Amino acid sequence: MTDRGGSDDIRALIFDMGGVLVELGEPDIVFGLESGTERFLEHWIQSPSVRDFERGDIDIESFARRVVRDAALPYGWQEFIQRFMSWPRSAFTGAAKLLESLPGNCQRVLLSNTNREHWHDVGLAAQLTPYLDRVFLSFESGHLKPDPIAFHHVFESIDCAPEETAFFDDNSINVEAAKALGCHAFRTRGVDELQAAIEGLLSG
Repeated sequence: MTDRGGSDDIRALIFDMGGVLVELGEPDIVFGLESGTERFLEHWIQSPSVRDFERGDIDIESFARRVVRDAALPYGWQEFIQRFMSWPRSAFTGAAKLLESLPGNCQRVLLSNTNREHWHDVGLAAQLTPYLDRVFLSFESGHLKPDPIAFHHVFESIDCAPEETAFFDDNSINVEAAKALGCHAFRTRGVDELQAAIEGLLSG
């Protein structure tokens, strides 16, 4: 991907991790649910237990116990942790190449609601950080999407106005939150959709 007309207006490309740069297992299969992916994602992002965990306020055992209880899952907290740790697989094939190909005048930024276990123990940090300029993780910052403070923290840290950024996420709630703040925001899943959105943005 080359630096083309229109890219000078965008100074930072901000990426979600799961579903955008990293392949996730289907929630219904991973957790043994029947809610469907869309409904699952809506509930997940708003769950108090998930929010406490991804802010770094509780440990993984406390999180697992709460989720099993609140969702009345038919298995124990230990099995939930095993399933949870298998949810992220690895960076999508082509994700690193895409990040490397981005225009040099655009900062490559990760903004993810995630946890210490997925970031370090699954190995996502090692797979992604060589191709990113800045990384903003909820368990380190305490800020969660779709809360405005999570986005403003990034804008201030990278010294960009919202309209100078583009944001890519697989959850429509986060995309709408970014748009409301003035970002160029796109819902994408996987590398093909991500690349198409970036090319459309930078060639416009």
